[in-house]
Amino acid sequence: MIDLQEFSWLTAAWDQVSARWKSLSHGILITGNPGIGKGHLALELTRLLLCKEPNEDKACGQCASCQLLENSVHPDFHVLVPENEIDSQPEPIREHANRYFMSEKGASSSRKPSRVIGVDAVRLLSESLVMKSGQTGRKVSLITPADRLNSNSMNALLKLLEEPTADTYIILVTARPYRLAATIRSRCIQLECPTPVPRMVRSWLDRRYPETTIDVLPFARCGIGPLQINAILVGGEQALFQALFKKLCMPTLTGTNPWLLAQDCSAIGIQTALRILQYRALAQIRELATGVESSPGCNNESAFSCRESSIRTFLEIGQFLLGPTGAVDEQLFLEDICTRICQERES
Repeated sequence: MIDLQEFSWLTAAWDQVSARWKSLSHGILITGNPGIGKGHLALELTRLLLCKEPNEDKACGQCASCQLLENSVHPDFHVLVPENEIDSQPEPIREHANRYFMSEKGASSSRKPSRVIGVDAVRLLSESLVMKSGQTGRKVSLITPADRLNSNSMNALLKLLEEPTADTYIILVTARPYRLAATIRSRCIQLECPTPVPRMVRSWLDRRYPETTIDVLPFARCGIGPLQINAILVGGEQALFQALFKKLCMPTLTGTNPWLLAQDCSAIGIQTALRILQYRALAQIRELATGVESSPGCNNESAFSCRESSIRTFLEIGQFLLGPTGAVDEQLFLEDICTRICQERES
């Protein structure tokens, strides 16, 4: 069972939602930056909602319902996750999501995992939620990341939110709530999870890796949260990310070869690099609009030359990541973005 006390930056958010868990709306939207533990908080809330003998604002961990959830076989926990995101989820979420991967049946072995949550999965979820509860009477659906719903699946989800079945909770988790239809957001209570400051992240990592030194500021500048940094350290990829950060976070990119920049992006994974570039674009848009740094204490330097460039890059990357693409398309798109960044900074 996950101990949320390990993620001290989530304490305030958990206190807020757990204090009124008995009177929660059927729609709950959990938001916050990537890699800060939103999925863990959603899973802990699921445990509390499904527990047969909760202890005030915490699941007991011992009842039949808690044990079923811990063993990833709870009949009243329903999870929708894109196929390409499944490996990054906590185990109970991974196992419960498998029953909704309908497209795997009869599919070619060479088919790339889907990046979206399709309408068929939401329809199957709707059928499951109208069935009688197998345990406590409550049913919980978790959709993460919810911004991977396409237009058709959003419409199907909206019907669920407009006409919810009794004792049913739909928890949406996303770092990009702006991608959800306004009609969906308006039917949910929103819980914003704050981003931990670099000092807090450094302290958390020190406890886990007392012999490892890592500068967390470049990671914070690029929107990479503590759980993502942890995965990078476990995978031994720290040097690859630092090579990219050295180029993106320097005061100027003048003279930088765009092909070398693209090479550093490719080394960490093209989609990961594109999300970092998109975050940097969004961070500059926010800073220009509010005058407040998106990553406090980071002394941000932007990879983009102006507001118009930031908006253009943010939108283009967002549209690209939503569509089906091949390896060649990804590489060409990345090289185009890197070329633009270097050329604009030289002008």
